[in-house]
This record gives sequence, C-alpha cells and structure tokens, in this order.
Amino acid sequence: MTASASADLGALRDVLKAAVAPGSERDVERYDIDGATPGAAFEPGNREDLATLVRLADEHGLAVVPQGARTSLALGRPLAGYDLAVDLGGLRQTVEYVPDDLTVTVEAGRRLGALQAELREHGQYLPIDVPPNDDVTIGGLLATARPGFWRGHLPAARDLILGIEVCLPTGGTVRSGGRVVKNVTGYDLHRLHTGALGAFGVIVEATFKVAPYPEASRTLVAKAPNLEAATALALRTWDASPVLRALTVLTSSAARLAGLEAAPQVLVELAGAKRAIDRSATDLASIAPFVDAPAGAWGALRRAQGDSERTVVRAGVAPTATRTLLERIDQAGGTGWTNIAPGAVVAILPEPTAEAIESLRSEAERLGGFLQVESAPAELRRQVAPSPGDTVLVEALRDRFDAKRTINRGRWGAVL
Repeated sequence: MTASASADLGALRDVLKAAVAPGSERDVERYDIDGATPGAAFEPGNREDLATLVRLADEHGLAVVPQGARTSLALGRPLAGYDLAVDLGGLRQTVEYVPDDLTVTVEAGRRLGALQAELREHGQYLPIDVPPNDDVTIGGLLATARPGFWRGHLPAARDLILGIEVCLPTGGTVRSGGRVVKNVTGYDLHRLHTGALGAFGVIVEATFKVAPYPEASRTLVAKAPNLEAATALALRTWDASPVLRALTVLTSSAARLAGLEAAPQVLVELAGAKRAIDRSATDLASIAPFVDAPAGAWGALRRAQGDSERTVVRAGVAPTATRTLLERIDQAGGTGWTNIAPGAVVAILPEPTAEAIESLRSEAERLGGFLQVESAPAELRRQVAPSPGDTVLVEALRDRFDAKRTINRGRWGAVL
C-alpha cells in the first residue's frame, strides 16, 4: 500500500465503517497476501454492502482484493496494490435450489463442501473436483477455474454455469444468463469471468446445472515399469471406454505422495451405476493387473496441487505428448502427474528458478501447448508471467470493466 493510499484510507475508514452493517470490519492481519497487509478489511453480510465498499474504493483510487477461503492467492502476479480486503464469506446463502430442474443458485462465499452436502440430500452433486479440497468457495472456484482430475471426463466449471451476477467497480451489478437450463438471455459473459482472477468484477452469485450423484465409485491402480509404458497403458485404458471419472499417470514421486508404491502408476476412478463399474473393472483387468487403490489417493494429490507453499505449474498439451513433458519433470526431480483426457500435466517443482520454468514452458509450447504457474513465491511470479496470453486483449477488457484497476490490481496483465 502506498503512502498516499494509506493516508486516503485512514481518512476513509470511518466512512467505510458507517457505510456497511455494524460488525463488518475485520482484523487486517488475517488477510496478509505475499507479505502485504491491507489497510482495512471488511466482511459484508449482503450484496448492497459489498457494492458500497467496492464503489467507495473505486471513487477514491483504493485497490480492493476480494477473497473467500484464501486457497488460491498465489495464482497470478503479485498484487500491485492492496488497500482493502473484502471477505466474501458473509455471502454464503443458497438463493434457489430446484432439484427437479437440476439447478442451484448460490452466493459466491458459499463453500463447495457445504453446497455438496446440501445437494447430496437430494441425490445430486456439482460434478467438480478442485484443488486443494471442498473448502474452496464458489466465487474462488470460478475466478480461478483450476481444473481437477475429473476435467475431460465431466464438464468444466464454466460449462456448468447457467448464469452469473457480478459486482462492477462502480458498485453496479451485471447479470449474464439466468436460472433455468433453456436460457438465451444476454451475452455469455460468465465465461469471461471464469478464470479471470476477478479482473473484470467481483462474482457475487452463480447458477449451476447439477447432476445425479453416482450410484457408486471405485479407484483402481496399475504399476508400470516406466513412464512410457504407463502412458501407453493409460491411453489403452481410455480407448477401452470404461465409465471413467479420472485417468491419471503418476511419476514415482507422485505415486509415493498418493500413498502408493514409488513407481510409475496409472490411477483410475470409475463412477456411475454399480453394474457398469463392475463391467469396466473386468474390462480393465484384461488390459493390465489393476487393483483397488487407497481411498485417499486423489485427496492427497489434490491437496498437494493446492498447497500455495509449493511451486506448482500446470501445462496443457495433446494427450499423446504428455509423456515427453512428464519425463522431463521427473528427470529434473519434480513430482508430476498427467490427467490424460485433457492433456493436463501438473508438476510440483523443487527449488525452481525463473529459467527452469521458462524452459519447461518452451517445451510445452514446442509440443503445441501452454504452461501456467499455479503457485510460486511472489518474487518468482514477478519474474515469470504466471499465465501466458494476450495481455493487449486483457488490458483492453480491463479498460472496459475496471479502468482504474480497482479490483486485484496487478494480478492480470500489465501493472497500471
């Protein structure tokens, strides 16, 4: 926070406190990000208070950082300004749930685990698995769009959204889509906000399509002599068309992390009708000696990917090109795995340098893909662009939605 911003915020504190419900102010020490502490923190209990806080900040040139469960704060560049923390945990209601229509509308501060528990009572769920666990909030889930092991087998988060409501820096709100499946209202702006790290506004509400909860699930694993053989086995498994919900190749260190024998492994999750799972397991047994895996394997990997204290990168290449990247990560001493269907390669890097990340990014691009830094120390994220992309386009959109760079200043694109 700059000296001038600090002075402005000091003068505005009473104004901010008077503008929202009593008891909304929070201890700023709870909201440290990358070693920076905001000048003030609030947890608005309703959308009107949220809009007021954001509008006042925009009018006075203050930098606002909306946050919820704080599970993905090391994504994107370090903040270029941090005056006001806005905790969305107070916006956690289920606005509307229509089980017969398979739709649910929730506020952004709703925890995924709480939502899943509510849906499960009606035999339904939101088919999303995101790192590090179900403590993530709906707003954070959408703003970061971090894919999990189910990506490629089930719809991505952006494909499950029917509608969204976003608070703009001006304090006004915009809606895209609606609350029913057959909806053609407005532009498809929810895709713009998904994965944008809050660059174009604060997500306050979202409506999703939900799905019937699977009758059963089962996790199987098969060991391979090397990563080449493991990748070939995974591709054969995919071609066999079992009822897959996840299909992942693990390096030896990743297998150890998952509680398995330290060797290249193919980890499979089947989900659906019990009869279909049994048939799929029988088919897979004819391909390789698959055995039942520990129930906690997926959770251990998900927590590791979502650990902001680690340096984690994620690359996307064609499924047939994943082995090349995974072998390079393994040879460099990293812990990695490949989610075959989307061609996603995730790596936890030990003591990485900017040069090492750029070299790995070059390799991913040579293979026709990309590489994104999901978490890393702040200094490393200053040296390496976390997300490759068209910064000219991003800045043009920022000019349209947030000309003063009020929200998450510096996270996306160039610093104002």
